Amino acid sequence: MEKSKAKDFLMKYHMDESDIDSEETLLRFNCEIEKGLEKNGTILECSIPMIATYLNPCIKEKNNEKFIVIDAGGTNLRVGLASFVNNIWQISDVVEDAMPGIKREYSKEEFFDYIALRTKPFLDKAKDIGFCFSYRVAMDKSLDGRLIAWAKEIKAKEVVGEKIGESLLNAIKKYSNVERKIVVLNDTTAVLLGGMTLDSAKYCDKYIGAIYGTGFNCCYMEDAKNIKKIKDLDDGLMIINTETGNFNGFNRGVFDDDLTNKSLYKDEALTEKMSSGRYLSTLIYKALEKAIDDKLISKETKLPLEDSFNLPLVSMYLAGLNNDIDKWFVKECDIKFFKELALALIKRASKIVATTISAFAIKSNSKKVGIILEGSTFYKLPTFKESFKGYLDDILNKREIKYKLFDGRDRILIGAAMAAMSIDNKNN
Repeated sequence: MEKSKAKDFLMKYHMDESDIDSEETLLRFNCEIEKGLEKNGTILECSIPMIATYLNPCIKEKNNEKFIVIDAGGTNLRVGLASFVNNIWQISDVVEDAMPGIKREYSKEEFFDYIALRTKPFLDKAKDIGFCFSYRVAMDKSLDGRLIAWAKEIKAKEVVGEKIGESLLNAIKKYSNVERKIVVLNDTTAVLLGGMTLDSAKYCDKYIGAIYGTGFNCCYMEDAKNIKKIKDLDDGLMIINTETGNFNGFNRGVFDDDLTNKSLYKDEALTEKMSSGRYLSTLIYKALEKAIDDKLISKETKLPLEDSFNLPLVSMYLAGLNNDIDKWFVKECDIKFFKELALALIKRASKIVATTISAFAIKSNSKKVGIILEGSTFYKLPTFKESFKGYLDDILNKREIKYKLFDGRDRILIGAAMAAMSIDNKNN
């Protein structure tokens, strides 16, 4: 079959899915995973931090427990109440607001006061807190941890290096003097904990939690004996927050480098910047600009400002839910080229995500792996899920690894509550 002009164009700039060699990249993944388990290094030493969560996924659920649950994500902040009644988790009274630090710089005090104020309505309804915090945190045995670095362009420099749970509890004291305990966990860890309860038939013996939305990250279950950088761990399993969006082993293209060089954190989140919802529209836009320069699209094309070009717009257009993008172009062949270009870059992103998740399925050392996926981009972006599954099948089938996909949407707050419940598990 003759290659399309869009594919030829992307191959010229090393941005085609064929430039992603999954098998070669899996070897690089294995090296980075082992380094991450052996030592606490900088990103320059090891691009996958492999952060120990100190959470054992085997949590005994107890009826009639209530917890305050917080989800600080890439875009939104949610606070609500979680209850475990009659062996069923219930989430109620959830309020949502913008994540602080998106539009302007926040001081440490402003940042935690912003979150504490939004917990105020719940402080007399429950005591302990499960805080899902979707950024790189170095955890400790207290189930709290210090922020290593921001991603997703959050602006709050004073928070870096600070203890997240402790800082929030101090801010909450303005509104309540009750002594509280808090567990900090990553969003992928919350997805894993909340999602593994969906496997009622217990088909799988290990699980991976993954989020493909604004950002991209994975966590998985590791045998404690393999976490060599931490001494005297109890036997059993521990969830590892990989922060795999930082992996630097994929072959990068011209537009990847251009995006990274102009971002706020140039040396971080390299895989995330090649694939996630926050950045995929930027890659498509940069490709469009270059295609106009290369005279593959009419020079009369009128692109919008880059800030108004986003993935939801592209996604709805490709799904046939609007025709807003048609008006930018003057020729039908330009519209066809744009669609081929966007779909090709989506396919490339799906290969990156499938390769990444496969790396941790292989490392799980299990023949039946549950993959719990959350993120609006995964479920809404046209052709992504189908292409992702095709790449996943190709990689795992040849290794005789069976897997089952679970819908991890709406499981984060449940996972945060389960983490908070682990406080009682550890004390009993």
